[in-house]
Amino acid sequence: MKKLLVIVIIIIMKRDESVVKYPLKDGAITCGFPLRKMRDSLLDIYKECSSVDWDGYGACAVTEDAFEEAQRIIDALAFSIPLSIPAPEIVAEPTGDIGFEWYRGNGQVFVMSVSGKQRITYAGLFAGNKVHGSERFSGILPSTIIQNLMRLYSL
Repeated sequence: MKKLLVIVIIIIMKRDESVVKYPLKDGAITCGFPLRKMRDSLLDIYKECSSVDWDGYGACAVTEDAFEEAQRIIDALAFSIPLSIPAPEIVAEPTGDIGFEWYRGNGQVFVMSVSGKQRITYAGLFAGNKVHGSERFSGILPSTIIQNLMRLYSL
């Protein structure tokens, strides 16, 4: 019984630190997202931006609900996107939302944001083509988000 407990703890620690394995149709894929770094960045943003006017221009406070939903987004990203897609930049938005941004260069970008209301709002610009919309978020990254990230990185 003790051996099983130790194995479970090691798996959890590895997931929290950097590397996660998740199943797909073709077998296990390893995601190299720096999960701890992303979580630390999110926590710093929450601490700095959880009061009204955090930017000096009247920004809304980032709420605890938005913070918790952003944590679930980080977990969903780690289990949903290929290793070749880099970790996003995490930002606070003046609306109080938390944003996730990927920049590819040449004017190509994909951004999504959450506010703690089980909704992902997104927009992308891909070599002159634009997409935008919103999707329900229940802990699993919607396929539309995954497809747009793969489109950005031409996978």
